[in-house]
Amino acid sequence: MRRGQVKPAAPGGRGPTRRELLGAAAAAAVGAFVGPVRGSVVASPASQSATRPTPHPTSQTMAAGAVPRPWWLGASFPRSRVVRVMSTQVLRVAGGDGVVLREMLDLGLQVLTGERTSSDAWHSVLGSARHTVLKFNQVGAEVLGTNDAVGTALGESLRDAGYEPGTLTLVEAPARLTRELGTRVAEPGWGTSIPIGGGTEELAAYLLAADAVVNVPLLKTHRLAGMSGALKNLSHAVIRHPARYHDHGCAPYVGQVVGNKEVSGRLRLTIVNALRLVVRNGPDARADDVVPFGGLLLGFDPVALDAVGLELLEEQGRKLAVETPLRIPYLEAAAEDAVGRRAPAELDHVVARHGA
Repeated sequence: MRRGQVKPAAPGGRGPTRRELLGAAAAAAVGAFVGPVRGSVVASPASQSATRPTPHPTSQTMAAGAVPRPWWLGASFPRSRVVRVMSTQVLRVAGGDGVVLREMLDLGLQVLTGERTSSDAWHSVLGSARHTVLKFNQVGAEVLGTNDAVGTALGESLRDAGYEPGTLTLVEAPARLTRELGTRVAEPGWGTSIPIGGGTEELAAYLLAADAVVNVPLLKTHRLAGMSGALKNLSHAVIRHPARYHDHGCAPYVGQVVGNKEVSGRLRLTIVNALRLVVRNGPDARADDVVPFGGLLLGFDPVALDAVGLELLEEQGRKLAVETPLRIPYLEAAAEDAVGRRAPAELDHVVARHGA
């Protein structure tokens, strides 16, 4: 078995350990990427000089009694990789070309993990997970019109990797998609409480029932939080009373939720749907506030993903004459609280172009 590959569990045997999963996720430098999906990869300077790190367990405890750091800040990940997959063809179909989307997804997974097939990539990320939640976003989704195509591509990719529909739950995805893919219905209700904002909040039962979460946010501006992306798609969806935590630009509440081990320990991957961006007046989408972009962002560290997403929102917003810089207090707080990395020197931003 080549380096970086996770061996699938034998029937009745143990699944891959977290040590194996993290080792596979960081095993190959982008400059050495070779795979069956046609595309080109432009490695960042960090990627070009990266060495293969030694894997470590899920959480890194900073000191006795300290809050465990999320696993994506472990020693196996000296920088937080964000893979941006771009296509000039994906939006030739209004809701997103399904064939192109699947190829973009496969390419992104392979570049992120260093694996040579998307199936191997999924196994390096999810291992022997028995119940995976795919958390979408429904606010503005009707106008953007891409969740169906992204959800279908994800469901088919996971199925082809051996993760049966009955092991998957789609949250905030169109009900029709759940029926067509044959996935599970989300568990109702609330359970374990976590500390937030000086009090406590119960977590959603669908989260607690899962052993893995794939976060699938849209990328939008937000009138209260500044932006909605990787972090906020989880933080205000998995707690019982989200409306209580919008003061001060949602800081520090977003990071307190996502950084909690009940959430971070389940979050295996984030795939940001950046096919179309809401660059003003979000989070609700209106057609004249939307810019076509044709991208997907993949990564493990949600803070890093939002740092890149923020740059894209500002850059693309200028196409609609939006010049005011976005300030995202919750992103600043999450970085300060060691939920993830935000500084450019700590990021490994790789651009992969589909079909190039």
